[in-house]
Amino acid sequence: MTDVVEIADPQERSRLVAAVLADLPEWFGWEDSNANYIREAAELPTFAVEPDAGFLCLKQHTPRAAELYVMGVRRDRHRQGAGRALVEAAERWCRAHGVRYLHVKTLGPSRESRGYGATRAFYDALGFVALEELHGLWGDVPALVLVKDVGPGFSVTPVEGLPELREGDDLAGFIAERAGLADGDVVVVAQKAISKIEGQVVSLEGIEPSEQAVELSAGTADPRRIQVILDEAVELVRTRPPLLIARTRHGFVCGSAGVDSSNAPAPETLVLLPLDPDASAARLRDELRERTGADVGVIVTDSFGRPWRAGTTDVAIGAAGVEVLRILDGEKDPAGYELHATRIALADQIAGAAQLVFGKLDRVPVAVVRGLDVRGDLTAADLVIPPETDLFR
Repeated sequence: MTDVVEIADPQERSRLVAAVLADLPEWFGWEDSNANYIREAAELPTFAVEPDAGFLCLKQHTPRAAELYVMGVRRDRHRQGAGRALVEAAERWCRAHGVRYLHVKTLGPSRESRGYGATRAFYDALGFVALEELHGLWGDVPALVLVKDVGPGFSVTPVEGLPELREGDDLAGFIAERAGLADGDVVVVAQKAISKIEGQVVSLEGIEPSEQAVELSAGTADPRRIQVILDEAVELVRTRPPLLIARTRHGFVCGSAGVDSSNAPAPETLVLLPLDPDASAARLRDELRERTGADVGVIVTDSFGRPWRAGTTDVAIGAAGVEVLRILDGEKDPAGYELHATRIALADQIAGAAQLVFGKLDRVPVAVVRGLDVRGDLTAADLVIPPETDLFR
């Protein structure tokens, strides 16, 4: 982890900026501009990666907007997270001071430059959006303005325009084409999208129901569907025919063992749960990183009922790159009380938020959640309570 500090002493700010700029003549080769940066740094909020590895200066223009005025990282510290850490520190400063929008200017794409192409990609990966290329601001050098909303809170954005998915479809490619992903985003995918591309769809044609399936259908449900549920279940937890609550091979306790006919690709077909939702999430995460370069988390969701509450809500059945469970045991609350059994199911909360933009009838199976710091390495399997410790089994 790269540590960033805010420099309070004006002379130290200018000294640091001068030292780093001298190491980057290919980016900062204009003596007059460098002199301005060095002089103005003394009066600006300045952050540093010590010792003298990099710096960032902010310039606040209005109560709600600030500029990433100048930033530099020594060449021997490139691609080690120093630049990202500096920008994240600047964003925290903005939030603490009520600044909602942060912008930065860099060389525009109409002037070809491999180095500045990498710079633009860096800001794009951090969630900055290209607003406008200006001509005349820097003489004959085009200036690209990029902007980011750094205010508190987070956003949930549906990924629209996805086609009806079939087995073998390139879901990562579809998402990458329709969503500008940035590092730290969480891509939330409805289970049916994963199941369809993985071929977890069965036809009722040819299904021979057993005597148990016929009995459990209670004369009101298709016994062939009940048979598929029985095939997917490792245990029937509760039954009120034709309603079945089952434990799946994954350990999930849910209605119909996760078997569903809604949004199935064709009549007389059923969609099953993925064989390994955590592995599905990990594969999609790797594919998205390969396509976009963005380090994102992925959550696979499904709608579950709850024993003591009416209605369903989406929960995480697969996850990769996400802090699925925030364990606060041992932390102390403001009154000094030590927490002993406080565990927050972050992945389930994110899944529920994404469901708000999915819509059961809108056929939107993917959403992007941005603005949360939830990177982690647990999986959705860590949310499953083992049967031997389930007090309500």
